[in-house]
Amino acid sequence: MKIPVTVLTGYLGAGKTTLLGRMLANPQGKRFAVIVNEFAELGIDSELIESRDEEVIQLSNGCLCCSVRGDLLASLEALLEKGDFDALIIETTGLADPAPIAQTFMLDDDLNDQLVLDAVICVVDGMHVRNYWNRHPEVIRQLAFADVVLLNKSDLLHPTDVSEVEALLRHLSPSAACYQTTQCELDVGLLFGQRAYCLSRVMVEEPSQRQPLLLHKHDDQISSVSLATEKEVVPDRFMAFIRDLQKQYGEDLLRYKGVLALTNEPRKFVFQGVQAMADGDVQRPWGEDEPRHSKLIFIGRNLDADQLRRSFEACLG
Repeated sequence: MKIPVTVLTGYLGAGKTTLLGRMLANPQGKRFAVIVNEFAELGIDSELIESRDEEVIQLSNGCLCCSVRGDLLASLEALLEKGDFDALIIETTGLADPAPIAQTFMLDDDLNDQLVLDAVICVVDGMHVRNYWNRHPEVIRQLAFADVVLLNKSDLLHPTDVSEVEALLRHLSPSAACYQTTQCELDVGLLFGQRAYCLSRVMVEEPSQRQPLLLHKHDDQISSVSLATEKEVVPDRFMAFIRDLQKQYGEDLLRYKGVLALTNEPRKFVFQGVQAMADGDVQRPWGEDEPRHSKLIFIGRNLDADQLRRSFEACLG
């Protein structure tokens, strides 16, 4: 059984350490190891975690997604060698980009044999996110990769403001489960067992029946595009389509996933990707009465929705 890894992300002051403390205080029968990343050389978050039982490793003076990424690998290897834990939580800095962290678990075969990325959880400062999101690209990237979003400090918002912020979060993180919290208080059991990076658990919401292409655009850069078809998808054409997207958009293709009905294939093909890294495989057979629909979602910067639609339609049989 692989050890699940939960990544806590969110902009500065959102409440990540508060959430971490709640998770450790209610471990749900798990034995945790914790990696805390702080940008400053003198870190204090690890001292704020009121726990004496967990193995806590502090990585300071840099960010996991760049300057101390090698330290993350070394810490993971040291933890695995020591053992004595069955779940891992990584708390990132408020400036961290989750993509390289996710790719760490996708790229390293040795880690893949023992660890599995369970979910990226993003804590959002409800009071400030509307001012932050279009000024700080880190907020966009954190939400784009989130599998679970906590709208924190919701008690400080007027009900009208809560609705507006929730609408913004649904747009920026269309596939994530979203919970309103005050001081990150919630049933932490909801955060575990997401298996968001397990192909057998990949799910894509059904796009509108009246509009097979949905574009939720929030500025001139960030958008999410959903595609759906009842036609079968030709495997070679689809793989070329994904490779072309990876080359065209590079790091701007933040996250994408889909469930496809391939030609001459009785099983569902499930795939997901993080920027230039993608993984896919066939899963369970389509049911006898189950419509063979293909559904995809892409989240990225400067996505050309019309071109995406045309290129995908060229993959259809």
